[in-house]
Amino acid sequence: MKKILSMFAAACLASGAMADTITTVTDDVINGTVTEINGGMVTIDTAFAGTIKIDREKIKAIDYDSESTIFVRTDASVREKMEVSVSRDAEGNIVFIPVADKQQALALDEVSTLWTKEGEDPDFPPVKLWAFSASLGLTGHEGSTSDISVSAYLDAVRSTEHTTLKLYATMNKARSEGVKTSEQYIGGLDFEHRPADKWSWYFRDEAQHNRFNDYKLRNVAGAGAGYYFWNNTIDGRNSLLRFRFGLAHTYTGHYTKKAMSDDCVTDSDIALDFGLLFHYDFTNGISWNTELTYTPLVDDLDKGTLVHESKLSYLLKELGLVSDKLSDISLEAGVRNEYQTRPEPGMNHTDTTWYLRLSKSW
Repeated sequence: MKKILSMFAAACLASGAMADTITTVTDDVINGTVTEINGGMVTIDTAFAGTIKIDREKIKAIDYDSESTIFVRTDASVREKMEVSVSRDAEGNIVFIPVADKQQALALDEVSTLWTKEGEDPDFPPVKLWAFSASLGLTGHEGSTSDISVSAYLDAVRSTEHTTLKLYATMNKARSEGVKTSEQYIGGLDFEHRPADKWSWYFRDEAQHNRFNDYKLRNVAGAGAGYYFWNNTIDGRNSLLRFRFGLAHTYTGHYTKKAMSDDCVTDSDIALDFGLLFHYDFTNGISWNTELTYTPLVDDLDKGTLVHESKLSYLLKELGLVSDKLSDISLEAGVRNEYQTRPEPGMNHTDTTWYLRLSKSW
């Protein structure tokens, strides 16, 4: 990588420009536009063969003939970047001079990534504004009821550089021998604004109808601050650990105990809002996601709801058995626990839902 940066900087010094010609070690000449230098490979767009990737070890020289702005990053895991110009120190070594602070000079071994303004940031590539996924699978439930059924899940995520909005909905409804054994609907949104690498603020709202948990309607709306212990993307694989803390308003409309009539008794309380999210992408298309939320009541800290969900996903394209059009289908296995510290009479402390489903993203 350091050899690549050295070659790139030397070419910029010679011409202050972007690459147009590559000469290989066999003296072949390739004309085009270099769009990326990263990870030991050079990418050049040509008129005769489209986009070509060439191993750095097979390149003798790169010549440039158009001016370009250069960006560098000293830590590939931190989004902050610097616009620089290329120069040499008194000993003739290549150095990078930040445009915002010309008194500072970065040595070559201090730079982890280098790219041009016309190119794409190799560490933090742009994301789609909207991403969607839909899942259908087998669901099992243990707690106030016991059953196996089919469930559906939908979500839509809008992401920009500093904000993320997630909308989601899930349904689980089952009958056994003509008798309804499960009826659960959950929908919500989660909005987060992240002005800095470590800190963020959020607003979330989740509504739930679960007849067999005695919920005619249960709604939790929370807001507060978030802190990222880490959030790294390396070679397209992401890992993060985020903690949230804030206040929430909880509303619960209970069915009365008279044969599940339409009469409703309501509870409305202010609660604390705590959350923990852990995500890790392994190699070979495997990822792990765990999320915890806990909302104890402010005026009765012994009463609260803890929700836990863990999910393991596997991209089917890693099996080599699906076409490119189906490469975004994954197999998911997970479990969701909802724990009530003081449940209503006749209800269990914990309701557990497990699922096995296929998910498609687009």
